[in-house]
Formats: sequence, C-alpha cells, structure tokens
Amino acid sequence: MKTYDKFLDYYDQIVRWINSPIDEETDFLENEVIKTHNPEAKDILEVACWTGIVAKELIKLGYNYTWLDINEKMLEKAKQNLKNLEKRLILWDMTNFNLNQKFDIVLCNYNSICHLLDWKSWQDFFEMAEKHLKKWWILVFDINTIFEFENITRDFAQFYNFWKNTVCLEMFKKGKIYEWLIKIFEIDKDWKYILTEENVREISFPISKIEKELKSKNFEILEKIDFHYWEVMKESERVYFICKKI
Repeated sequence: MKTYDKFLDYYDQIVRWINSPIDEETDFLENEVIKTHNPEAKDILEVACWTGIVAKELIKLGYNYTWLDINEKMLEKAKQNLKNLEKRLILWDMTNFNLNQKFDIVLCNYNSICHLLDWKSWQDFFEMAEKHLKKWWILVFDINTIFEFENITRDFAQFYNFWKNTVCLEMFKKGKIYEWLIKIFEIDKDWKYILTEENVREISFPISKIEKELKSKNFEILEKIDFHYWEVMKESERVYFICKKI
C-alpha cells in the first residue's frame, strides 16, 4: 500500500469538504491564536503543513514562512499552491531536524502530529519545537482525539465523487493504531475502472499525558481549545494546544 500518492490529487478538495472553510481556519489561527497570544510574531515554522493551503493564507497576511515536510510529493504540491509567494520549503523529518534558526511560532496543523505512530516520536517533535522557538514564544498544534478516532471507526465508509472518479475513505482500528483505507476508483482512457489503494495510519494519546509531557519540555500551556465548541470536553474531537516556551 502507498501513502499520500494518488490521493494527493483529491486531498485539498476532500479536506475542505470535511473541515471548515479555509477563511475560518485562517481567521482562527490569525485572531484567536496568534493575535491573542503572540501579536508581534512574524516568523512561522510550519511542520507537515500538507499542501500549503493554510500557509498560503498566512503568507498573504505578511508572515515570514518556513515549511518542513518529510513527503516529497507534498512539497511539490505545496510549491504549486504557493507559487509566486515568498517561502522556504524544506524536506526533513519533523522529529529530527536542525534549521539553525529560531522562530516566533512553530505550527503543526491538521492533526499532523497524529501521523507520528509512537509516543517517543511525539516527544522528539516537542523537543524539536522547543529547540527552534525563541524563549517566551509559542508552539501551536492540534490533535484528533481518541474519542474522534473511535467515532470514525464506527462510521460508514465515506464516498467523494469527482465526476467520473470516486474516492472512498474508511477507518479501522488495529491495536492502538487507527488506519485509513483509501480506495480511489478512476476511469482510464478506455473507460475501465482502475483501483488504487493507499493506507494512512494515525494515533492519538490522552490529553492529560500530552499536557504532562509538554510541561516537562519547558512549555507552559496557555490554552486548550476545542475547534468546534471552544471548551475542551470528554467528547471533544479536534483540540488545539497553544503553548509558550519558558
């Protein structure tokens, strides 16, 4: 099985169908996170920012942007989306990198951290974030909670139609890992269906465990926000952590 290969052709549209409009996402990050907790911030390092859809909007708002991802195809897609915009794109692992620069904000959006499939990798990312942040400046990341993943595994398969092509998403639980099975049905020039299957795995951890680890890595948690309902509850699905390096 491949990961984010053919699916990249459909990724941006499906993400927008599943999530809030991009202007709502950007407004949240700009006004509720950056302007509230770090209003003088200019230099952003975003790790695993996918195809650059959030980066594009924040660059337009005047932020200096560095983007890091381990997936070459994601970087290529981001280059297309960020064409003619001033940015710095770097191919590197978010758990082990050294840019010899410190930033005002380290951002990890769209539950990208959940693609790190063991606790040690989460710890390593927090260390990298702390290393690349100026003192008193902020780390921002969001997670899909265990509650959210458990709900998705109980849902029916999701189908997305693109004229003659169809994408099917379905999640299964294997031990502690949540695994997306992506089936892409495309019609070729002879009007025959070609099936491509890709596999994406994710994991999450209890909020209390994440909080404890952040504190041990010299972060003060300024705020936790449920993206949909603001107050973090047992039933929260997508939770943002806004943390200050101390």
